[in-house]
Amino acid sequence: MRKISLITTVLAALLHSAVQADTVAVTDGVMHWQNGARQGEEVALFGVNYSAPFAYGYRALARLGVDHKQAIDMDVAHIARLGLDAYRIHLWDRQLADVDGNLLQNEHLALFDYLLFKLRQHNIKAIITPIGWWGSGYPEPDPDEQSFATLFTKSQMNQSTKAIAAQQNYLTQVLTHINPYTGVSYADDPTVIAFELFNEPKHETPAAQSAAYIEKLIATVRAAGVTKPLFYNTSEQGNDQAFATALCNSSIDGVAYQWYPTGLVKNHTILANMLPAVARYTNPFTAISACSSKAKMVYEFDAADVASTVMYPAMARSFRAAGFQWATQFAYDPAAMAHTNSDYNTHFLNLLYTPGKAISLMIAAEAFRRLPRAQDSGDYPASNQFGGVSLDYAANLSLLNTDDKFIYSNSNQAKPENSKKLQQIAGVGSSVVAQYSGSGAYFLDKRADGLWQLELYPDLQPLQDPHQSASLQREVARLYHNQQQLSLQLADLGQRFYVKGLNDGNNLSTQAKNGTVSLTPGIYLLAKQPSQLKQVDSKLSYLLPKTATSELSVYHQPQRQASLSDDIQFSLQLGANEAPEKVELMLRYVGHRNFTALPMQAAAGGIYRVALPKTPVWQQSGLLEYAVTVTTPQQQVTFPGSSRGSAQQWDFVPAMPYWNLQLQHPNAPVALFDATLDRHNNLYPKDERVRQDLVSGQQGKGLALRLAIEDLQAGAPELLLRTTPAPDNSLQQRDLAGYNTLAIKIRAVKQSEQIELALLDADGLAFGAELNVSTEWQYLLLPLSTLRSTATAMPQAFPMFMPALLPAAQAGQAWPKNSDLRQLQGVQLRFNTGAYGAGALGGWHAVELAEVSLIKR
Repeated sequence: MRKISLITTVLAALLHSAVQADTVAVTDGVMHWQNGARQGEEVALFGVNYSAPFAYGYRALARLGVDHKQAIDMDVAHIARLGLDAYRIHLWDRQLADVDGNLLQNEHLALFDYLLFKLRQHNIKAIITPIGWWGSGYPEPDPDEQSFATLFTKSQMNQSTKAIAAQQNYLTQVLTHINPYTGVSYADDPTVIAFELFNEPKHETPAAQSAAYIEKLIATVRAAGVTKPLFYNTSEQGNDQAFATALCNSSIDGVAYQWYPTGLVKNHTILANMLPAVARYTNPFTAISACSSKAKMVYEFDAADVASTVMYPAMARSFRAAGFQWATQFAYDPAAMAHTNSDYNTHFLNLLYTPGKAISLMIAAEAFRRLPRAQDSGDYPASNQFGGVSLDYAANLSLLNTDDKFIYSNSNQAKPENSKKLQQIAGVGSSVVAQYSGSGAYFLDKRADGLWQLELYPDLQPLQDPHQSASLQREVARLYHNQQQLSLQLADLGQRFYVKGLNDGNNLSTQAKNGTVSLTPGIYLLAKQPSQLKQVDSKLSYLLPKTATSELSVYHQPQRQASLSDDIQFSLQLGANEAPEKVELMLRYVGHRNFTALPMQAAAGGIYRVALPKTPVWQQSGLLEYAVTVTTPQQQVTFPGSSRGSAQQWDFVPAMPYWNLQLQHPNAPVALFDATLDRHNNLYPKDERVRQDLVSGQQGKGLALRLAIEDLQAGAPELLLRTTPAPDNSLQQRDLAGYNTLAIKIRAVKQSEQIELALLDADGLAFGAELNVSTEWQYLLLPLSTLRSTATAMPQAFPMFMPALLPAAQAGQAWPKNSDLRQLQGVQLRFNTGAYGAGALGGWHAVELAEVSLIKR
């Protein structure tokens, strides 16, 4: 048994007596607060899942030597710092119960008790799912666990009498378990506003039998003293109208939904505008009258494998339009292990290690609370502006701009709606009110006129794609505790404001000059008058993980090719704990002996840049190879490979091959898709019927992507392919003026085929045209002027009832003549079944695609 100190017990009793029991009830399908300051108001809560007490997260923290309670303290503080007010998790019953469903008094339960206690301190509400069924191994193999869930398949859990009895026993014990930190059971804990009975159940029995099982669980929970709303999950049933009808006719209070619009586990980052995939949330059960009386929650959501900072606010907008009152992202990474992103590699969210995404989640939470339930924000892309929020994929920017808040996920030049009424500023990068030279997040909260509190977080250095296969040995990002400059333009502070360190060990006392101060990560009080600094005497908690290393690092994404007419820029991000003396690009043509050193210029966020000189020596086509040498007072290091010394030294030995860039003649074709090089940049379309295989290209040279469907069907989308831009094939710096035609190298395999090929524009929307593809390899030329707006293919999404196509808002609209080709988001292909005769359908149909390029004609 666990021992809780007398002090902790007394504190729990005091906390229990002091906290108002904010209970929730469901009336006509809407959750309302029953008491407290929000009595009568609709519930609107937004937050995260977080699993440090369980499964791989628990084991990984232990392997890293991290105290689990300290990890929870830090993460809950950061979650609260983001303004999130909702927490959900499915419990790992395999770690909490024996084969008969008896609750185990172990470390996992103790840590979950502690987590609920910390959530309560920050007024973060919770919905708990007691039964998870899943093993606790992922991403590792499942360990040998002896629990009731290990004895049955997921579908047997709602069929077997023995399984149901064990679940009932477990539910009773877990709900009546007294949390020693709070002094109350989970059933009575005011932090917990509702329960979801089973995480992602799978029903393979008639709907009436499924409903009977659900009623047994409801009766068990009610008998345990639970009066709170109860939810049941539909995600694994898909568009099962019979099941949904039976569920909504049961005594359940609400239905739990999910949303993974970009699919899961791609094992690399999706580099494309995925906002069309979250334009709307499709709920196929709205026509079931009984479902109108059920509350709706989103238990898990994420734009998996997407690094862009625009997705979360768009999802919050679509959730509110669909009538949801609760939404919790899956999953927030524990900061102590977020440098590896090994917990769930398809997800990546942490205030320190994904500051832009974290700030965008903060904006999403604000939007979710501010937008009225069921308010429609219009069609995409016009819906990128809603409720004070602006989304800009090209700028990687989410922006909340209201009278009292100015929050942004990236640098911008927007003007605050009312700078005199601002109460909170938060962001990454720089804005008109805060110019910051670092790369971490910062928060400014107004405490009184002329008095602001600043929280400043460490600089972030990306190291590699965070969405690769999971490993605790892989470091995907690194924190640096640098001194950075912050310039503020706040009228009530002025240009000579006073600064005082507030967190433990931070004794800084200084004054700004021209509105600028140099600060290291920490918490500060900023005051117009020095007397105001005396208003806060005690030190504040400021929690950060221990960093594994602070060695010099460089992050650079090489490009495969560029034209001599392009404005060619070399850029990198440098991670260092001290400013370098110089950073130089070492450049030469392949086959030449000596490197030329080009000094790189520093910008905010550790960015260094240099342009390829427009001198004759560098205006020849060919293959460049290059490296970057960083000189500090202590050392000289060359990247890639972090080799000691300079690439200009006669005896330098590189640890890795140099980076390369192919320089092409002006007007050369610009590849949008190359089957040989871009085989990792495909989004599998939702149709799920196509088979994709890499085969030898024409005359055995190179590769082609074979796209085949068995039994071609009339009226079906028959989607074949959707590509995304490759990391090493960015168009951002390309000179694409005058490019006006697509050249598609393609052939049909068995018989001539009818294909629709489409370009995806800056908004990720499709413009296509029909192609007649013969069985001979050929280049088909498709002028951009012939493209017309068409339906956009959606990626494989969860739940499975998400649509396969986003219809064109204005079908047949011509490709805009002023479209910026540098913002292209990829191409898509599908069979044009409407062009086939009835006798030509059915059977096996396939095409082989080798290349899609932009050319000038």
